[in-house]
Amino acid sequence: MAAVPIPHQAMIRTDWELIDLLTGYQPAAVITTAHRIGLFGALRPTPRSGEELAGELDLDHSNLVALLKALVGLGLVEKTGTGYAATPYTQKRLGSERDMGLVVAKEAVFASAWARLGEVMVTGRPVMETWSVMLETHPEQARAFLEALDVLARIGGPRVEELDIFQPGLKVLDVGGGLGTYARRMAQAGAAVTLVDYPKVAAWAEEELSGSGVQVIGVDLFDHPSCGVAPDSMDLALVSHLVHDLTEARAVDLLGRVWRSLIPGGRVVVNDFAGESGPGAFGPLFDLMMRVETGGAAHSHKTLESMLAHAGFVEPVRMPYEDPLTVYVAIRPGNSEDVAS
Repeated sequence: MAAVPIPHQAMIRTDWELIDLLTGYQPAAVITTAHRIGLFGALRPTPRSGEELAGELDLDHSNLVALLKALVGLGLVEKTGTGYAATPYTQKRLGSERDMGLVVAKEAVFASAWARLGEVMVTGRPVMETWSVMLETHPEQARAFLEALDVLARIGGPRVEELDIFQPGLKVLDVGGGLGTYARRMAQAGAAVTLVDYPKVAAWAEEELSGSGVQVIGVDLFDHPSCGVAPDSMDLALVSHLVHDLTEARAVDLLGRVWRSLIPGGRVVVNDFAGESGPGAFGPLFDLMMRVETGGAAHSHKTLESMLAHAGFVEPVRMPYEDPLTVYVAIRPGNSEDVAS
């Protein structure tokens, strides 16, 4: 019996379609190289010659012009006469200190890890050092990574504070909240927010969240039975983009600790990407990325619901966000009177 194709699956039908996929590394290499050599920062809204740019950046003139022409073709540089200028987007969003420059730098690091995908297939282990180790051995890179995640959360993350379950005055726990993108939003919406993360990350978060009203606690989440806060003390907990870094057993362990932090009747919000998320191959590629980088996985919807159930949560509901956003809300059973009893 013939296999039934996945609905809406994009099939490769010609050699040139395959070649387009195989050469997809080239635009990424052009962009990451331009970032690394400082080209985006050197470009201006008014044209500059290739010679001028090569002299300023101490680069080979001929090869720099070739790179500039490629960037013109990619829509990131404008050519006027013999000069090259930043497009409005490039001027606003790229460069070492600009938002998408942080994302470009992050992806350049991950590209080197992806080059070792074959090794992961053989060993079954990720090729990048663990997050806790990176915090100690490469703190600048770790912070830059968190800053890039902050950018991505701001431009594409779900507005958790706009969910129907969210109300001003709730005690909210941001589990592994990084630099506090979501914590800040929830505090601005009237919640009493506590962010917990590794001590080094917590110190950075305190800098970023100064004056926001967010309480920050530095703790290894797996060293505390209820994620660094008192048991039965939180109305709502957000677990954003943590589950995919973990194996299924490890994720259930974490969610169990989150369960203990909540009051009976409290809710957990899990924000992640599922393995079957679209568009296209997004979910499967994200799954591979986790296996390369962390040893985790982009867990399926079924597995996410199962993990919540094994941690003690009930009534998991997927919120109506478009792919690839995968947001579940589940409840710790009981009611607040159960704590007193």
